[in-house]
Amino acid sequence: MSEDFKDRLSRIGRPGGGPTRTRRKVRPKPARLEELAGVVRTDGVLVVDRSVGDLATPDSLAETLSAIERTGRTVGARGDIEEEVRTLLGHPEGALFIDTETTGLAGNLVFLLGAMRIEKGDVRLTQVFARDYREERALLESWIEMLSRAEMLVSFNGKSFDMPILRDRLGYHGLESPDEPPHLDLLHPARRRWREVLPDCRLQTLEWRLCGRKRAGDIPGEEIPGVYHHFVRTGEMADILTVFHHNALDLITLADIALALSAPEDDPA
Repeated sequence: MSEDFKDRLSRIGRPGGGPTRTRRKVRPKPARLEELAGVVRTDGVLVVDRSVGDLATPDSLAETLSAIERTGRTVGARGDIEEEVRTLLGHPEGALFIDTETTGLAGNLVFLLGAMRIEKGDVRLTQVFARDYREERALLESWIEMLSRAEMLVSFNGKSFDMPILRDRLGYHGLESPDEPPHLDLLHPARRRWREVLPDCRLQTLEWRLCGRKRAGDIPGEEIPGVYHHFVRTGEMADILTVFHHNALDLITLADIALALSAPEDDPA
């Protein structure tokens, strides 16, 4: 993992992206994606599975887990939280948080599937990456396996973007999808909650205003397809690692938004 990539990821969960509180052992820069920390599969598709604590700081992971646990103990008695959000926060272990990176809009392939799940004492981040166009089928097979185990899907604009594209690509490859569980698209409760008090409800606006984080070194979404095509042509890693970083941040922010939705209505966060 490049030092630039590690430095950006180390700022996850820390308002303002200030200095880290825990020094980390420096890993040698990998020569290939297959040498990234957390790689658990290289056949057919590349799969990286890591604790969010490996990407941020142990303190920020502990704070997130503590907030989830505290909220889970009280959320069942709360009548001021939307039912789907209450279900998620009451049983987060059954949820699969998802975010995809694609080569464009409808009809284009999915090359990176990010999935996050909350476990007892940890938050795990899995990223499934197609190293070239031919590996999309293997990525989708991994998606089918994840989907079959999920009790709830959690996304941001996933009902309009991620899920339709995943269904379309499954059909393109002749793959049958298992039944889909209930899907909480956090964009909609976020709009209902904050559209009158925030300039907009884009994911990064919510991340800034609710979580106190501004991204450093992030890649604009419209540049991501070109970065992937360049990687396929050249194998150059630097920019594609920025896409991994972008995807990880999006997933972590989903949990933060869900927690923010549990705050009292008179609390802006």
